[in-house]
Amino acid sequence: MFATQTAIDSLAKRIERAYALRQPRWYSGCSAPGVWTAAATMLYRVHREDPTIPLDPELYVASQSVAAALPDPWAEIAQSSSARRYRKRVRRIIWTLRRELRAEIRLARRKIDRGGNIAKVLLSKSELLSPLSRFIVARKAGRDDLAERLRAEAEDQHWICPLYRQASRVLLPSAFYPVPDRGDADDLIESMDCPVNSHYLWN
Repeated sequence: MFATQTAIDSLAKRIERAYALRQPRWYSGCSAPGVWTAAATMLYRVHREDPTIPLDPELYVASQSVAAALPDPWAEIAQSSSARRYRKRVRRIIWTLRRELRAEIRLARRKIDRGGNIAKVLLSKSELLSPLSRFIVARKAGRDDLAERLRAEAEDQHWICPLYRQASRVLLPSAFYPVPDRGDADDLIESMDCPVNSHYLWN
């Protein structure tokens, strides 16, 4: 599927807004308007080459190295190096989320192995276990009943940061992930909020 001009225009506007917030010294009259379209096209190309890389203009801008004194969006967000930095940032986030999920899953399993009732462990309100880690443990334990009770909160966790899908792929078969994969990653165009330490969100 090729990017429509409407999609590129939408991405370009969000990139411009994100850049203005990141670089308050930047003045719009100092850059040709085409820079935002060029950056949006770069972002879209990265996504089409690897659909696991989301269409997130805000994260794209946040991933870049920007000059403190002399802002230059052409050099900072519209180059092939910009695409490389974005890929690196996304992969780092996925690695971090996967590490957190693994730690939470180990914690839940230790509690269960020490005699804890699996339902009580997974349905507790402990802030140390996120909904998705609870869901994964329930699924892998064959407790589909518990997984269904945890599904709604696990779905919420996914939509806060859709990169959880990639982070969990080595932990849970894709068919069991709480949010079905529709095969069209373009729905990741909404801005994400991927916390580095996520467990505090699930209090």
